Amino acid sequence: GTMNDENRRAGAADLLAPLHPSDPLPPFVRASGASYFTADGREFVDLNEMRVVLGQGNEAFTQAVTDALHAITAPKNVHVPSKEHLISLLDWATDGALAAIHLTSSGSEAVESAVRLAQKLTGRSEILSFWNSIHGRAYLSSSMSGKSQRKAGYGALAPGVVFLPYPDCLSCPMKRAGGCGFACLEMASRIYETASAQDACAVIVEPYQGSGVIVPPEGYLKKLQDWAKARGMLFIVDEIQSGMGRTGRLFRYQQEGLEPDILLTGKALGNGMHIAAVLSRTPLATEDLHGFAGGSGDDAVACAAACEVFRQLDRGLLAHVQSVSRTLQEGLTALEANEHVLTCRSCGLAAAIVLRNAPTCERVHHALTQRGFLPGRQENVLFLKPPYVVTNEQILAFLAALRQELST
Repeated sequence: GTMNDENRRAGAADLLAPLHPSDPLPPFVRASGASYFTADGREFVDLNEMRVVLGQGNEAFTQAVTDALHAITAPKNVHVPSKEHLISLLDWATDGALAAIHLTSSGSEAVESAVRLAQKLTGRSEILSFWNSIHGRAYLSSSMSGKSQRKAGYGALAPGVVFLPYPDCLSCPMKRAGGCGFACLEMASRIYETASAQDACAVIVEPYQGSGVIVPPEGYLKKLQDWAKARGMLFIVDEIQSGMGRTGRLFRYQQEGLEPDILLTGKALGNGMHIAAVLSRTPLATEDLHGFAGGSGDDAVACAAACEVFRQLDRGLLAHVQSVSRTLQEGLTALEANEHVLTCRSCGLAAAIVLRNAPTCERVHHALTQRGFLPGRQENVLFLKPPYVVTNEQILAFLAALRQELST
C-alpha cells in the first residue's frame, strides 16, 4: 500500500488510543491562543495544556524556531549560540545560585540525571520521594513516582527508593486537620529511620503535586529542606510542572524562599519542543562527567525555542499569568460555597476543583465540553492547567458555565 493507506491505520496502531476520551472532540481546523475552532466556527477553550504554554499560532515563537531551523542545526564545535544563550538565561533566572546546568530531552531524563548527580555528589545511593508524586515514565523515574498506576505490575522496581507522605491536608494519613505542626514530617523521620538504609543522597519534591494540584501548607517546604539538609541529603525541587511561569513567578521555589541543591524544569521550557534541564548548585568533577554525556537535550532548535519562551515571559507574559491567576483565584474562592464543591486548590495557573463525587464530576465535565470548555478530569476532580495566553474573559466565561452546571 501507499503511505496514505498506512496513515489510515495509525489510529488503530497508536498504543495509547484506548485512553482517549469516549466522547471525542469534533475535528479542529484552526486554533489561536487558547481557542480551537471547528469548520462550522464553534470555539473550544483549552484549559488543560502544560507544554504549549505560548498558545496556538504564536507567530514570534514560530519565527524563532524557523530561524533556528534555517541556521546550523547540528553544530560541530562547542559554540552553539542558542544553547549558550539558554544556559545564561537559566543562570540569570536562578540568580546564579545553580550554575552547573545540564540539558536533557525529557522530564524523565532530567529526574534520572538529577538522582545520578546527587549520588555522585554525596557518595550515597538512596532517594526519598513522596506518595502521589509524578516524576516520569522511564525505569527509575516511574519507580520513584508515588502513584500505583506507574508501578503496579511492573516489578521489580528500582532499588533504593523510599516514600514519604506528602502533606495532603484534605486526606491526611494521620487524620489531622491542619495546624498539626507538620506531623507528616515526624512520620517521615520514622520512615527514614526504619524503612531505609539511612543512605539517602537526596529528597525529591514537587513544590505542589502535579497530580491533584496538592499545595503544601505554608512553611512545610522550608521545614522539609531543613530536615533533608540536617541529614546530609541534597534537596531536589522538581519544577517540571510548576516551573517556567506557571505560578506567576519563573519558579515556585522562589516564592517559597527555598534554596534547592538541584532544580528540575521542563514541559513549558520548550513550549512543546522536547527539552528539560537539571540545574545544580555544585558541579561534578571532570572525571565524572562522561556518564552524563550524549543525548539530545542540547538540540539547537529546542534551545532556541526555550530562549523564546523566556523572552515572551519577560515581555509581559509573566505579568499576564499573574493577572489571570488572580481572576481564577477569586472565582475559585467564590465556588467553595457551592454544595457540590468539597474544596478548590490552586497555585497560579494550576488549579483543582474537588467535587463531592465522581458521577457529578463526570456529568459537569461532559456538559462543560459541550459548552466549549476543555478542562481536565480525574475521578471527582476537575483540573485547570491552561496555556499562559488564556484570557481573563475566557476564565470568567468558564467559571460562569461551571457555576451554572453546578446549580442544575
